[in-house]
Amino acid sequence: MLIVNLSTALRVAKKQKLHFALNVLGFSLGVSAAFLILLYTLHELSFDRFQPSAERVYRAEVDFSPLGLGTIPTVNYPRLLKAKGLAQVDDVFALFRAKNYDPALGYVRFGETSFQLNNLYVASSNIMSFIDLDVLEGNIEQALSTPEQLVLSRSEAMRLFGHLDVVGQRLDYKGGVYTVAAVFEDLPPNTHFAFDSLIYTNKTSENLYMHMHYVYLRLNNTSNIPELEQTVTDLFVLGDEKDVLSINLTPLVDLHLYHDELSEMRAGGNVQAITVSVILSFALLSVAAINFINLSIAQSGCRIKEVGIRKSLGASRAQLFWQFICEFLVVALVTLIVSAAMIELSLPNFNHLVDRTLHFTFFSWQGGLLVVLSLIVSLLAGIYPALYLSKLNPKLMLSGQSSLSGGAIWLRKILLMSQFIVAIALIIGAITLPRQLSFLQTLSPGYNVENRLYIRELPKEAILAGPHSPFLDAVRNIDGVKQAGPLDTDLTHDIQYSFNPILPNGEESAEAIAGIGVGFNAVSQLGLELIAGRDFAPKYASDWYTQRGNERFISIIVTESVTKLAGFTSPQHIVGETMRRGKLNMTVVGVVKDIQIGDAKRNNSVAMLLPGYSLVPTAAILIEVDKSKQQHVTQQLTQLLASRLGIYEPDIEDLGANFSANFNEDVRFIQIVQTFSLLTLCLAILGVVGLTSFTVLKKQKEVAVRKVLGASSLSIVNMLARDFLTLVAVSMTIAYPLAYWLVGEWLANFNDRIDQAMWIYGIAALIVVGITWLTVAALALRAAGMRPALILRYE
Repeated sequence: MLIVNLSTALRVAKKQKLHFALNVLGFSLGVSAAFLILLYTLHELSFDRFQPSAERVYRAEVDFSPLGLGTIPTVNYPRLLKAKGLAQVDDVFALFRAKNYDPALGYVRFGETSFQLNNLYVASSNIMSFIDLDVLEGNIEQALSTPEQLVLSRSEAMRLFGHLDVVGQRLDYKGGVYTVAAVFEDLPPNTHFAFDSLIYTNKTSENLYMHMHYVYLRLNNTSNIPELEQTVTDLFVLGDEKDVLSINLTPLVDLHLYHDELSEMRAGGNVQAITVSVILSFALLSVAAINFINLSIAQSGCRIKEVGIRKSLGASRAQLFWQFICEFLVVALVTLIVSAAMIELSLPNFNHLVDRTLHFTFFSWQGGLLVVLSLIVSLLAGIYPALYLSKLNPKLMLSGQSSLSGGAIWLRKILLMSQFIVAIALIIGAITLPRQLSFLQTLSPGYNVENRLYIRELPKEAILAGPHSPFLDAVRNIDGVKQAGPLDTDLTHDIQYSFNPILPNGEESAEAIAGIGVGFNAVSQLGLELIAGRDFAPKYASDWYTQRGNERFISIIVTESVTKLAGFTSPQHIVGETMRRGKLNMTVVGVVKDIQIGDAKRNNSVAMLLPGYSLVPTAAILIEVDKSKQQHVTQQLTQLLASRLGIYEPDIEDLGANFSANFNEDVRFIQIVQTFSLLTLCLAILGVVGLTSFTVLKKQKEVAVRKVLGASSLSIVNMLARDFLTLVAVSMTIAYPLAYWLVGEWLANFNDRIDQAMWIYGIAALIVVGITWLTVAALALRAAGMRPALILRYE
């Protein structure tokens, strides 16, 4: 029986080529898109789940919400180490960027060649009980218990030495000699850890207020985490910190998707993009299934007599049901093959879209997953048409009466409307979202990012030792350098530290004020707009941070928001006033327009500039260059850093590129929406093509009669398109409020945003109406072009 059913299914597919091709193409688009999203989602959910006891590992983070600053992923390890004595805590593991402690630790020499160690971290010796490392050679635990022992990843060992047999090799650095003690396999891509080199040190930050360690706790009991957080906070806080910070414990397996702090070792995932992608892929599959159901029900008019004869000859409803299911299985089989080809062809572009490196192997669990997905979707979409076709009344069918009941017709209309609703809503989003991005890109952050180079992680003593730095003088003498000075904060990234100073009115600031360490001429160097007072200048020696006795003094420039925070109605009124932070006396000498520190979703404009002062453990400089000589300046800087500071392979960043990178996630999100909008529109067109072809077939006699009576081709097209356009109009009434709400929710994530334009909604409607009418017209004109005599000759 199965062979007979399959043979019949193949004959039906051969006879109804258009119906079969439309179903296969629609299903293949939906299945391949959904499968790629499924691969992406599984990859994102797999992060760090393979680590030892991953479900019991939590990372400690400092929550500065009382100061309005949010949470940072690092803490002070010496202070948190007290938690190791708690009964609920089995062990504590820590690692931190070596350059945050001493930049010189990362620069080495091997023979006559100098290198910068990539992603060098200091780690505690119990790393193997927290991170699943594949050790290729040596003993990592022993290496991380001994000073000047170095652990390298496979790629780092190959980069430095050209081979993996490197245990025992020695690398000179400023403080002594490293000995390579172990090599491990490169970290997999699905982990938030990102280190290539590891060392041991018994020194950490002497400053107990400096939070720069990633600290992980393995618990023996994960119940009542809030109570443990409070206990750890009580152990961690110093002095009056209890009112301004607390410790949060975040599960290791949640770090990638639900924590996107800018200080993470590796950029986190975008849970919003994943959620939207899953929803859109489900919508795409639904549209493909709707096409299948619609086409199968509409096609029943062509199979009335076949089903009637089968029933008259004794075929049961169950036999007919399984006959139609076999036909759908043939569709599923062909869909599987076409989908696999589509996935292979589109995977490189999809990887670029989501910024991942995903792989597809058909003869693996991935192929099995694709088979299951294809079968499930085809069967779920085919069950209703099979039930409907198998229950048709043979008496009505053989008498030539209509096979479509009122319920089936309304179901077909509702399903087609759902396609139009999804298409209209996605088109609105695909047009509005890029407009918001363009709007953000045209907004000025309040400082100049063009033609600025930024170099971070430099030794403080070379940059901020005094008002005049020989190294900075050498930088300024490079041909093509216009200005250069200290800047301890990448303004495109995030704030580094903040204060709650005593304001001129004697009250403590209710809001934290971000501190930005700078040098002289900071306003000119950053391209700020001065609205009151003056810039820092060498002729005002007292501007620079100095210490006299127990008191410390500095001049500051504040943003306009600080003026309002301090209660002054005019920026001029705050100039000359003094703020205090402990024994630090800060005299306001200027006010600048607000600046945006960070990206468009989270920025801070309440800030002060401090010349010669920084709480960051390393220094950084900002250099304004002549654009035509930027390559020359970069080469000269590389040589100067090597000769003066012993820094090799430096990271010289373009501040403009950093600013543009803030929009990368939004660009990817918009591209996902646009891609799915296009695919959904294509499937909707396929559905209209299929239904129109059957409508034309059903009404070909009516069309012929109208032509005989003198009807024009345009009137025939409008007659056939009327039902479809009515459905589009009804779909608009549902799609408009839905799209307005969804787009509004997305826009609410931004501090600066556009208003939704009503003309976009009109454009979306015109696109769907236009494509629907043109699709109907193309098929209707073909029908209208047939000679009426050929159709009516047997009447």
